[in-house]
Amino acid sequence: MSLPTPESIATTLATGEYRSIELVYPDMNGVLRGKHVPLDQAGKLFGGVRLPRSTYNLDILSADVEAAGIAIDTGDPDGLGHCVAFGPAQWADHATALMTMTEVDGSPNPYDPRQALAGVVARFTERGLTPVVAPELEFYLMDAARDPGGRGQPPISPVTGDRLADPQIYRLSVQEPFLPILDAIREAANALGAAADVALAEFGPGQFEINLAHTPDPLNAADQAIMLKHAIRGVARANGMEACFMAKPYGDHSGSGLHYHISLLDETGTNIFAGDSDIPNAALGGAVARLVEVMGESTLGFAPHLNSYRRLAPGTYAPIIAAWGLDNRGVALRVPATQGVAARLEHRVPGSDANPYIALALILQGILEGLDATKDPGTPVVGEATTDHGEELPLGWGRALVAFQDSPFAARALGSEFHRVYALMKAQEMDSLRTRVTDVEFDVYMRSI
Repeated sequence: MSLPTPESIATTLATGEYRSIELVYPDMNGVLRGKHVPLDQAGKLFGGVRLPRSTYNLDILSADVEAAGIAIDTGDPDGLGHCVAFGPAQWADHATALMTMTEVDGSPNPYDPRQALAGVVARFTERGLTPVVAPELEFYLMDAARDPGGRGQPPISPVTGDRLADPQIYRLSVQEPFLPILDAIREAANALGAAADVALAEFGPGQFEINLAHTPDPLNAADQAIMLKHAIRGVARANGMEACFMAKPYGDHSGSGLHYHISLLDETGTNIFAGDSDIPNAALGGAVARLVEVMGESTLGFAPHLNSYRRLAPGTYAPIIAAWGLDNRGVALRVPATQGVAARLEHRVPGSDANPYIALALILQGILEGLDATKDPGTPVVGEATTDHGEELPLGWGRALVAFQDSPFAARALGSEFHRVYALMKAQEMDSLRTRVTDVEFDVYMRSI
């Protein structure tokens, strides 16, 4: 898709009533940071907006990562912002510009997640290959008011007035009352350049999924995922609700994933994953085999937070084993089709809390290396995968961090400097959260020991 231009932005601003332009920079955690600028400064969106480059490496608590040495130790210099998507925020009175950052000299910023993904995409382009990507995002709508214990709770149906409580997978009776909100989300997402497609009710109470259309532009696919999340959150708040992208907001209900469907085109537009049988061809088989090999060391990028590891559990369609299968949702890598234009793989490990750029960069690097290795992926798993079928993922934040830190693959995928500071940021978050005593611990241990 074409990038915004000063002319296209001026046209958009002329079609509505806006108070300002919201500049959005997704950091390494996918947290949206930035600033608002007046409308008469729209021309600055192409290299004229400065922001400290270290803001990409702030931890989830918005603290500098001192061990990284890229903030005050270097004088905390600025980078230059460049607009990559633009549109009206239909739930508010401003326009939104999704930004990426370069160094002052125009070179890529090594801490910008979008630039990390761009580096992987460039390797495909050099080979005349184009990944076609379609993200699927699960999320929860929640009541804006917390329950008596201070926790999030499911929303009240706009039609029945009852609070959602039960599993709701594909139930139209649950989905229909929320159609006006889901329609508003789709419209708002499309206004921001995110081709929101199918919306459906997922397992948990208030859980929904929205799919994005396939696009032959991986950078744009990740941009769309960011803008979709932004639209969901904005529209939810405008309707008196909150959107939750935690991987596991309720311990007794389904977690939320960010699944990626990926096929691969050559210079003629032919899908090189398409074979002539139910068995994956060399290209698809090699990609699957390599993705299975590097899944453990990539897990921190797919499950980046403390809460992420509550989602990964047996019997939940959230995989814990590095394995693959044919049209099998019980495995980490699902191959829905091996023939025709629909031949593709689906990576099911990333949670909805993953940074779309980082998760996709790791997946695409695995695919690229798999094309070179062309290994046999082995026998596809039927049913849910067990340790008989493959290695267990590092099911813990600390274990995943160690596997990531020790991974030359992750460094190749994201760039060595990005890899270094991302791991340090996660280690700092782990240390910070380790000091917090949870209400569960207090309830269980206060009077019993």
